[in-house]
Amino acid sequence: MKIELQEQLFKTYPKIFARRHMPNSHSLMCYGIQCPDSWYDIIDTLCARIQSYADQNGLICEANQIKSKFGGLRFYVTYSDPYIKGLVSMAEMLSLKIKE
Repeated sequence: MKIELQEQLFKTYPKIFARRHMPNSHSLMCYGIQCPDSWYDIIDTLCARIQSYADQNGLICEANQIKSKFGGLRFYVTYSDPYIKGLVSMAEMLSLKIKE
């Protein structure tokens, strides 16, 4: 993903992307968001929903890695429950409908 798009996500969702400055032994976010620009809206919407849910429930949910694998989005987080898993699963499925 283009640096400008990544930076916009990092700025908008600082809690989710708090691990981006950690070394790769702690988080793979140090490599940035490794997926096509065409998935920006999916990732933006996913982050908005996760952050809103986390804030409402006093949770900390941070991205550990975001990448493309087998033509689909992979979004790995530090905390997950059935609701967050559902959000991530939906985003990953939607990404398969948008060409890389």
